[in-house]
Amino acid sequence: MKVFALTGGIATGKSTAGEIFRRLMPSMAFFDCDESVQGLLKQEKVLLEISEALGEGVIGEAGGLDRGKLRALVFGNEEKRRILEELLHPKVRKECLEKREKSSRNSSTAIFVADVPLLFESGFDFDQELNLVVATSEATQRDRLKARSHFEDKMITSILNAQLPMMEKIARGDVVFWNEGSLAILERQLSRFLQDL
Repeated sequence: MKVFALTGGIATGKSTAGEIFRRLMPSMAFFDCDESVQGLLKQEKVLLEISEALGEGVIGEAGGLDRGKLRALVFGNEEKRRILEELLHPKVRKECLEKREKSSRNSSTAIFVADVPLLFESGFDFDQELNLVVATSEATQRDRLKARSHFEDKMITSILNAQLPMMEKIARGDVVFWNEGSLAILERQLSRFLQDL
């Protein structure tokens, strides 16, 4: 089984690339770190750990996570972000390794891909053969974040500053998919990659 990491910056189209990969190769095993985090953030035990570690009213009145407050807190304070990452990343990595192991026992699974947004920043290693990077210009990231999430410039800058610069991700990637064009162009790049395996 071939094992790949898929990464990129926020709003570069990494999740879209993951969806295209899964459509092009339905037998592929896929692990999405963002989905893992969303699942963890619904667990009472994890929410309690976050509340104890960060305080600051990140848990709303209904007992669920106040995502807006959490986002403002961790992207406005590097130490708080580090605490949150140290709490969540080991749990996500454990789930990823479990899925990788389970997938390796399935003879029909030829490829395992894990979508890891902070692959290089967090040192998230799961014995992958290649690191695949979906990249765009910073201007495109900013435009997409404004259109998609309606973030202010200050929040966008804080989020981008929490990630490695795109050129460094490109330099550390083994395969780069440039996503400044249409979905069809991205799909052609991904399809060519799969055909060349």
